[in-house]
Amino acid sequence: MVPFDLETPGAIHFGIGAIDKLPRVVGGPGARVLVVSGRRWFSESGWQERLATALSGCTVDRLYCEEGEPSARSLTAAAAQGAGFRPDVIVAVGGGSVLDTAKALSALVRFPAPVERYLEGMEGAVPVPGPGLPWVAVPTTAGTGAEVTKNAVVKSEAQGVKRSMRSPFLLAKAVIVDPQLTFSLPLSVTGASGLDALTQLVEAYVSRGTNPYVQSIVEGAFMPMLDALVKLPQNPADPTLRSQASFGALVSGIALANGGLGAAHGFAAAVGGMFDVPHGLACAVFLPHVLAANAQSIRGALARLADRSGAPISGADTVTWLGEQVKELLVAYGLPPDLRRFRIPAGRIAELAEKSSGASMRNNPRELSKEERIEILASVI
Repeated sequence: MVPFDLETPGAIHFGIGAIDKLPRVVGGPGARVLVVSGRRWFSESGWQERLATALSGCTVDRLYCEEGEPSARSLTAAAAQGAGFRPDVIVAVGGGSVLDTAKALSALVRFPAPVERYLEGMEGAVPVPGPGLPWVAVPTTAGTGAEVTKNAVVKSEAQGVKRSMRSPFLLAKAVIVDPQLTFSLPLSVTGASGLDALTQLVEAYVSRGTNPYVQSIVEGAFMPMLDALVKLPQNPADPTLRSQASFGALVSGIALANGGLGAAHGFAAAVGGMFDVPHGLACAVFLPHVLAANAQSIRGALARLADRSGAPISGADTVTWLGEQVKELLVAYGLPPDLRRFRIPAGRIAELAEKSSGASMRNNPRELSKEERIEILASVI
């Protein structure tokens, strides 16, 4: 057996109705709770009253995240608000960007410093010095798996890159995954976030950093995730399908945190760092191209995944089959097959190829040359 380490949050509560455990998880009456969420979700989802009741015995302050992924600028402002409130615990209710914001705040409120000081790969960066504020993750999408990871992805406006604040000290105190919170998601968000999770499952399974634990949990989550994505466009409020998607996303986060990712995420990080391109969409668009580039290295592993998960391959080449599944899902959710609508200049492709060579690219099953990376980027943008 290959040796491996496993890092997970303090507790995971999964299932319909799991949100009812929130009062006990935050510490009961009297706690000072900073609730981090997106303003639109909180005002339109219909969950305000239930969450207010759950925290009725607590002193609550609300912090609304900006649209899009957290940046050094937005985190600086959020950390100032958090420090002024002096919370005992942070509760993050939202998608991956909200969860990453809370994760970073757990360190920045307790250990104030310029955001870039804690970002990997930045000049003079240092590790998070110790345990941050305890935080509770309550995801409202089935996608990034950020609820169970130890890194927050942050955009540095000054450098034009995305970097991670990464530390085991950033793992959540508890995770509450209640699929009910995803029922009202728009179709496009369901698709983009779900395809991000599917990409994470696949890339973690074939990553250079994978291990038997990661592969075993992916084998149990791959088909429930894929089945949910295929059927949700016609059945968006089906509780079983939403539960399958939430489970797949949860497992994808554990898998990537403990097994690494691959080139699709490497490309998505580079493109998202320089341009305003949604992360989940970028991952899904790049995945078929990355599967084709990795075909010789991953064919055996993907065949094993298909066999052990019960995928309906029917003798087809697994790499080709999966690439076609992703393309069909992009159509089903009304998502574009490429990133051309974002008008990324062709003259920036070489720079994007350079910036894609981060941790995710290093875990790709085979090394992609700069020329190969340029060719894939050119076919997408």
